[in-house]
Amino acid sequence: MTSSSLFLAVDVGASRTAAAIARVGADGVITATPFLLGRHTDSVPSAIFVGDGELLFGDAAERRGIAQPERLIREFKRRIGDATPIRAGDRRFTPEQLFALFVSWVADGVAEREGERPTALSVSIPATWGDHRSDLVQSALERAGWRDVQLISEPEAAARHYAVERSLEDGSVLAVYDLGGGTFDAAVVRIEDDHSIQIVGDPVGLDAFGGADFDDAVLRHAVQAAGLSIAELAADDDARVGLAALRREAVDAKEALSFDSEAVIPVFLGDGDAVIRLTRAELEGMIEDGIGRTVDIVASLLESASLAPEDLTAILLTGGSSRIPRVAQQLSERFDRPVAVDADPKAVISLGAARAIAGAERPRVPGEGRGLVLLDAPSDDAPHADGNAAPVFARPAARRPWLGRAATIAAVAIGALVLIVGIAVALLAPPEASRGARIEPGSSSVSTPTPGSSTTPSPSATTVHPLLTPAPPGVVTDLFP
Repeated sequence: MTSSSLFLAVDVGASRTAAAIARVGADGVITATPFLLGRHTDSVPSAIFVGDGELLFGDAAERRGIAQPERLIREFKRRIGDATPIRAGDRRFTPEQLFALFVSWVADGVAEREGERPTALSVSIPATWGDHRSDLVQSALERAGWRDVQLISEPEAAARHYAVERSLEDGSVLAVYDLGGGTFDAAVVRIEDDHSIQIVGDPVGLDAFGGADFDDAVLRHAVQAAGLSIAELAADDDARVGLAALRREAVDAKEALSFDSEAVIPVFLGDGDAVIRLTRAELEGMIEDGIGRTVDIVASLLESASLAPEDLTAILLTGGSSRIPRVAQQLSERFDRPVAVDADPKAVISLGAARAIAGAERPRVPGEGRGLVLLDAPSDDAPHADGNAAPVFARPAARRPWLGRAATIAAVAIGALVLIVGIAVALLAPPEASRGARIEPGSSSVSTPTPGSSTTPSPSATTVHPLLTPAPPGVVTDLFP
């Protein structure tokens, strides 16, 4: 590991995805910063749009999904472990394939913007996942081209970031309350004398409960208040776009009520338009029982770990839905312990995971490697997945920096020479043969393209590393094989 090494951590949540990068300075100090995935925010929606021959991720997927919601895939993380494929358009995917695709998209973006690919990659997963789901994700990442990825539990990552930010003493005990968009997890961690972080007892949680359930409650409230029926709207193809837009308005209103006492939800469905007023008290009434269930789980967790509330140094809140004020209120009322929430609770996990993988001494998943090893591209005689499966990303082996620069210089020189020769040939060739002509690969004949046609370069036609070079204008990089 050198002082300039780039470490990447990706936290694919049920509703939003965040990432962080870390570097180790010459003095050994680790600096971790959130990586801007969205246009205005660090995180992006965990959404994938399946187009005709392309995949879109995050904000772009959400925008495209407005007009074609049937092609938009959300909350695939909830489905990991389910053998039933997820269909969108004429394609089908396993949930873990979608998870790996999203991680690859994030890693590609980081490499392009930073000018180098990560030395090592860390991916956070719920502490409640067993070996089966963890292995599914690890295998999917390998098939996508990433090997020896460090899997780190989300509570452990969050605690590591908090411990650094607050300079906690050894022996401190934290209860990590992670309420995301689609799952809830709780775990108790202890900071040991060697600064390592150990999970105390068995983490617990709810696999199918989170902020998305709060979104559904607000959506039902808005539809009922407007005198409409969700079942009828969902069955009406003409209303599906409007219903998808209404859901986004409901989510925005829910999030606004974390900072304001009142929000409005415009409804542009049915015979007329309506504006629904929603107060924080009304929202809390809708979600009170759900939050109460999570608090009960934390109480059971402490009891199973033989801990009393006073044994806790603090309760650490992570996950975007944990910023709802009623969450901290219920926890404080029940346990009477300090409740800590970061300004951006969604970034806490990725920041902690980035610190963990960059650290010289870090907890490791049994059997994992020490770095990021990229798989070689599959050979032509390798078995192929069926045509509806997700694309498999293959990345060439790493090259030494000086070799990369030499190859680039040589490629530029050769390209310039080819351009000069091409111009000379074009000037000497007869007009009929040179105007609009192109030679088909593997053929000596010349064909003339039709107006408006375009060609796509073959992936094998270039040796430049796909992570480090932006695609030429007009070339879609997320094509299915």
